[in-house]
Amino acid sequence: MKIKWLIAGCFLLALTSQAAFAQAIYCNYFQGLIDADVRVHACTEIIMSPSSGPDEKASAYASRGEARIDAGAIRLALDDYNESIRIKKDNVAAFAGRARAKLVIGDLAGSIADYSEAIRLSPGTAQLYVERGHVYLVSGDADADIRDETEALKLDPQSAIALNERGVAYYTKGDLGAAQQDLTDALKKLPAAEIYANRGKVDNAQDNKTDAIRDFRQALLDDPSLVQARDALRQLGALEPVATETRQRVRQGRLLAEKNCSRCHAVEARGASPNKEAPAFRNLNQRHPLYWLSQPSTRGIQATHEQMPKLNVSPSEIDIIVAYIYSLSPRR
Repeated sequence: MKIKWLIAGCFLLALTSQAAFAQAIYCNYFQGLIDADVRVHACTEIIMSPSSGPDEKASAYASRGEARIDAGAIRLALDDYNESIRIKKDNVAAFAGRARAKLVIGDLAGSIADYSEAIRLSPGTAQLYVERGHVYLVSGDADADIRDETEALKLDPQSAIALNERGVAYYTKGDLGAAQQDLTDALKKLPAAEIYANRGKVDNAQDNKTDAIRDFRQALLDDPSLVQARDALRQLGALEPVATETRQRVRQGRLLAEKNCSRCHAVEARGASPNKEAPAFRNLNQRHPLYWLSQPSTRGIQATHEQMPKLNVSPSEIDIIVAYIYSLSPRR
């Protein structure tokens, strides 16, 4: 994801009077931040503009592909990535995007091939190794995933996602000690719900019931849509107290969202956003998990820039709003 400051707060998206500049901004820089249809339209305007050069068109096709993945139009996304690569044969973003699209439709070999080409073109990009490793794991090759995540960590030692992915691969292989270490290290960098849930599974596999309950509890509080955490707590006989706490947290998150965000966003399970460029909260996590919002150093909801006001919310309230956003997602 190009943008590092996807936020869960109220997005005041200032429209510029320069239409061409606005199209470039919406097409290329707000992936996951504004509605996919708005992004598709902006990218299409760039593609159709007689003033757009080949590089601009190639970038716009790749960005439109990303927007179409967000909208669930995978076949159209593949067409866009193909066209982007036809125009610019060394377009790393297009190869990586096409790899993601192929993963969605189950073409694992094609996804790995595209990631491999992206890595050949940009061998110093850690995220490409992280993503290719995940496809290897989905395809049943945990060893290849471990190799890729290890390479990603050489390039970016702070990558919590690589540590999480490698921890899951170790768990799959039955190396519970290595899995525990990687997931614990990942949580130190990024205390995200899915990482807690993954460590909970390792705890459980090692018969550490108390630790497993602790981790699954935190996972469910942070992300009420995590079925694996809910089911695990039920099996451990510890669901009801956590479920009650989770419901209270979601109610509080809804009140905070209504107070801080409803001027721009649809914050309920239904309805359109008052600002048509602002995505509904229920759609925020469709393709872009809100992992990074758990990082204290990058809490975008507190940051100020020209697109967003500074909001008077605490770090703990951010976590509650994020939990509410997750509660609007389909159970997973």
